[in-house]
Amino acid sequence: MEFKDFIKEVERNIKDYLPEKWKNEEVSVRQQLKNNGIQLYGMSIRIPGSDLTPQIYLDNAYQSYNMGVSMEEILKKLAEQYLKSVETAPKLGIHNFDYENWKDSLFMCAINADKNRKLLSSVPHQMVEDLAVVYRYLIEEDAGIFGSILVNNDHLKYWNIDAEMLHEQAEKSMKQLMPYEFHSMDYVIADMMGCPIEESQLSMENSFMFVLSNSKKWQGASYLFCPDVLEAVSKELGGNYLILPSSIHELVVIREEKERGIEDLKDIVCDINQSQVDEEERLSNEVYRYDAETRSISMVSDGEMQLGMHLEM
Repeated sequence: MEFKDFIKEVERNIKDYLPEKWKNEEVSVRQQLKNNGIQLYGMSIRIPGSDLTPQIYLDNAYQSYNMGVSMEEILKKLAEQYLKSVETAPKLGIHNFDYENWKDSLFMCAINADKNRKLLSSVPHQMVEDLAVVYRYLIEEDAGIFGSILVNNDHLKYWNIDAEMLHEQAEKSMKQLMPYEFHSMDYVIADMMGCPIEESQLSMENSFMFVLSNSKKWQGASYLFCPDVLEAVSKELGGNYLILPSSIHELVVIREEKERGIEDLKDIVCDINQSQVDEEERLSNEVYRYDAETRSISMVSDGEMQLGMHLEM
């Protein structure tokens, strides 16, 4: 069965696996633009008596179908996923959409500008080199499972604010929602292995590779757009440093005096992106330099420094 026929099957039959009160609701499947230009198909059904329309993506379900899972089983699973979304929806309170109700939930996301040109045409953003920062507001339920909604240009009109005000508020609230964390690579690896180690000032001084992320380990690369955080890292390391964009969730930082050839570092970034990072979570294949004197970030290459945007916003 081709994907378009699979979608039609879902649209025709999914309500057979939902409670009776959904029988008059419309099932809609539309292509959704995700990070890095990835297109996914989302199934939306309005919750009866509500303006909320939870969305379930069908791409993985189609892969399961091609691997031999029956259509009946897939429809059951999709219905279960949808109903779980419905259970959390009343907790979100998104019916009251005033800016004052949502401003403290705003945060920033770093993305690749070139791969997201279409997306950037419809959302407020700022640029640093080949990267862009966009804005989302956080939706979190009691169990700690969280999601987010992208802020678009229509949000600004509805909220009657400008892009600069949005940026300032998102930077402020992000530091409360998901404070930045800066650790040595040894500390991060030990923590991932379940064997946390003590991180002293001496151990930081003896390290040459570090990780900049946040308390949620999610969208942590956005701290690349926070001048005070970059300056704090500079003070911790004693000057300039290089930045390797590990993913949209974290940045690898290297002391400048410890760097290898830039092309070697770029090769490492490319290899990691291709082999270990999902396409939707890739940030860039470039290497960046933070200049402590000018407080600016520049994209670098062998033997030359390209002018970057000053981060004083």
